Amino acid sequence: MNNTMIKITTGIVTMLLMAGIFVLFVARDEPNRLPAKEADFAARSVENGAMIFEANCVGCHGVQGKGIPGVAPALNTPEFFTTRLQEVGYGGSQRTFIESTVNAGRPVGSGQYSGVMATWGQQYGGPLRPDQVSDVASFILNWEATAVGGEGQAAQPTPTQLPSDASPVELGQALFTSKGCAGCHGEPGGVGLVGPSITGIATRAGSTVPGQSAEDYIHESIVNPNAYLVPECPNGPCAANLMPQTFGQLLSPAELDGLVQYLMTLE
Repeated sequence: MNNTMIKITTGIVTMLLMAGIFVLFVARDEPNRLPAKEADFAARSVENGAMIFEANCVGCHGVQGKGIPGVAPALNTPEFFTTRLQEVGYGGSQRTFIESTVNAGRPVGSGQYSGVMATWGQQYGGPLRPDQVSDVASFILNWEATAVGGEGQAAQPTPTQLPSDASPVELGQALFTSKGCAGCHGEPGGVGLVGPSITGIATRAGSTVPGQSAEDYIHESIVNPNAYLVPECPNGPCAANLMPQTFGQLLSPAELDGLVQYLMTLE
């Protein structure tokens, strides 16, 4: 074997040895690296779920998941994590219960919660991808430690603060955000997600119900949403009880007026 071949062989052997040492070095730390990556992924899932929950769910389930009487049950309670599955006769895990409910909704009202829950999963005609549904479930599940008396701090969405000196329109806009209205109706200028779009509502409201002004129609749609059902929602015909029936009791006259005045700006 000449000198050239010896040098080539030596180089190849050296490179292989270095590669082997590098693999061993990386593999040595793998047991510590994987849990850290899993924890980071789980944290991102909870954070994303918090944003989705804030945008779509707080209007019915409350900012901190404490529920709204007559609208939707609490999720951030010991009972939800300890007895809810037994109460409804569900044999799966807490995660699959949450994900299936978010995906398919709750088509029938019962007891103190007479309203129905819309379908949110794309496979049922809703707007959320499977990974987004999973993130919402991760966010709700992160409440368990504190809800049942454990230690640690559960992540919470940040509520929208209402301006103390707001004009009626500013108050209405803040309420539209804080009550989660965009979760069903979409953002102004966009399309509805599970409920009718509010884009252009000020223009069409005055001609929707004969004899009703635009302001009266919008007001009644908030306090008595079953009085007139829009023929088409994103998932098909709009269903009765899809919108909570209790905003007339939950909002003050000034808040109702502000919400109407804000919606009247959406031409």
